[in-house]
Order: sequence, then C-alpha cells, then structure tokens
Amino acid sequence: MKKWIFLVLTSITLLTSCKTPQDIAYLQDVSTQQSIQTPSDGYIRFQPGDKLSIFVHSRDEQLRDLFNISGRNGGSYNMQGGGQNYAPYTVDSNGEIDFPVLGSIKIEGLTRDQVAKTIKEQLISNSLCKDPIVNVAFYDMSFSVLGNAGTGVKQISKDRITLFEAIAMASDLQIDGLRKNVLVMRQEGDKQVPYRVDLTSSQSVYNSPVYYIRQNDVIYVEPNNKYKRNSTVMGSSAYQPTFWMSLASFLTTMALIFIK
Repeated sequence: MKKWIFLVLTSITLLTSCKTPQDIAYLQDVSTQQSIQTPSDGYIRFQPGDKLSIFVHSRDEQLRDLFNISGRNGGSYNMQGGGQNYAPYTVDSNGEIDFPVLGSIKIEGLTRDQVAKTIKEQLISNSLCKDPIVNVAFYDMSFSVLGNAGTGVKQISKDRITLFEAIAMASDLQIDGLRKNVLVMRQEGDKQVPYRVDLTSSQSVYNSPVYYIRQNDVIYVEPNNKYKRNSTVMGSSAYQPTFWMSLASFLTTMALIFIK
C-alpha cells in the first residue's frame, strides 16, 4: 500500500512539473547562418487623415517665416533643430495638404523623403527659394497592440517598422500569448482587412503583407489554449497545478484512512 501511495504522488508531481508552455520560440524553422529575403519596401506612406510637420530651412529668415506656420494654442510640434513649434498639416480626403504660397500639394502615397523632395523641387522651380532644406516629420501617427502582449498605442517615429519591432515596442508577447495566430487588422480604403501571422514560421512572417507595420494597424495577440483553459469561473480546472495538488492531498488522505 505504501508503494502504491508513492507511485500516485510521483505521477502527480510529474504531471504538474512537466506542464511547460509550448511553441513560445519565434522563427523555429530558421537555421544558423541562413539568409532570409525581406520585403524591399515597407516605408510608411501618407494617407488621408494623417498629420505631418514640415519645416523649411533657408538662409533668408523672411522666407523661412513665410513657409513655416507657427503652432498656436497647442497642437504644435517642435521640429528638431527648428527652435520653435510648428503647426502640423493634415492630409485631406483628396490626399493633399495646403502649403503656404505653393497651395495644394498631392502627398498621398508618398514617403517622408518623397514629400520633402516634392516641396523642395516646387520651391526652386517657382523661384521662391534658392537653397531650401526641407524636413518632414510624422505627427501623432501610431499603431495599437492588444491582447496577451505589452498593450497600448505606440507612436510611429521612423520610416519602417517591422512586425517584430512593433511587438518589441510593446515589451514583447507574454509567455501565454499565442505565437502561431497573431492577428493584424489593417485599414485599406473603407475596409478593415484581417491578416494572420505565425511568428514561429519564417515563411509566414517574411511573406506576410503585414511584415511592415502601417499607421493605424491593430495587432492582436490572443491567449494560448492553456491560458484559455485556466480562465474558468471557479478559477480552477484539470489543467491547473492547483487542481492536481488538491487531488494529491485528497488521495493521500484517503490512502491514510485505508491504511489505518
């Protein structure tokens, strides 16, 4: 009888100790020194509703004041090196911004560098400024992370952000976050389009349209099955260590009764 009790307790201990999380490693199919082709583009491109700040540098102070709109009553952005706040521009429904003197400029689908180049070329071609240096910065553009990860709204401050970088900005996935079915919701025109990514597979990650994150993307990490099973009304299930510990205590008590 004592031997039987020992075997029961040993089995329960093994069951509780061996229940470790599965599939938590990223890119499990990548071997050492393996080269992976990454998408060639992925730059953040301006869309209607986006905001950006533009600062024109010039030796002529009057021209500089003419092309740079100072921020008033908040809602302004301090351009690095500008020395003062400048109001952001909003891309309208036609994909345009209204720039001083130049008027409407189409910037939808352009990157930061392309917007800066477009404005510089127009300033020179219209003989408005001989030596302009144009800086463009993102203003209040972001993506969101939800679920079993470090959640929150994350600001976009660089031209390209990969899905892994976005997750790192959110402090990584929690240990119980499902790596194999990460959902990215993307606004495309007037529709929300869902994309699924398996972070354990390099093919799924690097071939995905959402390998590079865009503004307003929503990344959702759902909990794995172990976490779901553990989330019961009573706070206990057959998959939790507490259940097995309670069972072990009960069996031990019953065994001692029978021994007596």
